[in-house]
Amino acid sequence: MLNFDDEPQSQQAEPAENQAPRPVNVDDKRVVNGTTDINQLAPFKYPWAWEYFMNANKNHWTPLDVNMAQDIHDYHHRLTAPEKHVYENVLAYLTTSDILAMRNIGLAVMEKMSAPELQIYQARQVYEEAMHTWAYQHCIETLNLDQSEIYNRYRVVPEINGKIQLANRRLDAAMRPGMNLRNADDLQEFVMSYLFFAAVFEGTWFYNGFSPIFALQRRGLMRGTGEQLQYILRDEAMHFSFGLKVVNQILEEENITLDPRAVQTMWEEAEAAEKAYAGYILRDPILGYSAEYHTEQFRFVANRRARTVGMEEPFPGAKNVSPWLDEQATMRKEKNFFETRVIEYQTGAQLEW
Repeated sequence: MLNFDDEPQSQQAEPAENQAPRPVNVDDKRVVNGTTDINQLAPFKYPWAWEYFMNANKNHWTPLDVNMAQDIHDYHHRLTAPEKHVYENVLAYLTTSDILAMRNIGLAVMEKMSAPELQIYQARQVYEEAMHTWAYQHCIETLNLDQSEIYNRYRVVPEINGKIQLANRRLDAAMRPGMNLRNADDLQEFVMSYLFFAAVFEGTWFYNGFSPIFALQRRGLMRGTGEQLQYILRDEAMHFSFGLKVVNQILEEENITLDPRAVQTMWEEAEAAEKAYAGYILRDPILGYSAEYHTEQFRFVANRRARTVGMEEPFPGAKNVSPWLDEQATMRKEKNFFETRVIEYQTGAQLEW
């Protein structure tokens, strides 16, 4: 818990001696820097946050609910070398990224929220990031890939490591000990960090990051992996939508404006890292997908995220080259998992090739 010069941000001021505690006044609640009792859920000031939590529970699933048998055959007998390169390196990036996301929300963001309805959804978000990490591990293990080699690519492949290092630099700002959100500079730093997380890391890098594997799925390849990524993308779409709504709420409640030049620099850094990453994973284009295609879609999605927080588009004129991407995020969960659950689950180490 952060320490401030006055009362803690997430606790109601202590009543005077011999005075009964005051009931929570909903108008006193704030996203950050609130002084109401953080343990008292209602009355809601942000009912939309509770709706996010309720809707997130409707998307509950686990990796074991998805049949991966066809993926095993596809990977070992149908994918070309460039397609395997794409598949493996997308997973190599994602395995680390969702752990990074989990830690950022759990260790840096949640404890700064001063309304419990916000924290409750973010607690669900922490769980979902952990489950996404499980999904990537499930794919890697089921296909009998070299786990040590795949997991270490984020450290030894410069184009993957570049994105991770940029994310660490941007997100570590919110974990800085002693950050005081009643200080104007600290508040700006926190909001910029959270904006990067919601708009860039989850809202653009993740949202666009599954597309190379969706391109395989659309051709009937790696459909089990693609299905898991569709459920993950639906989670992530809620994550960045919630995050951007929180950013807007903070800007309004705290009456602050972000520096447009700092925001533009954030987007340009993110684009440079994404362009290098796309050039590596798609050094040999696959059917229907290329590095140029991937980078242009990044720019288009970035413009949408910027508009959501009332800021200028960082990449005017960017084209929507993957109009099918939104369909992946809005997939209706009509499958009855109790009928399709993989009962005879085997890991890659148990399978015979």
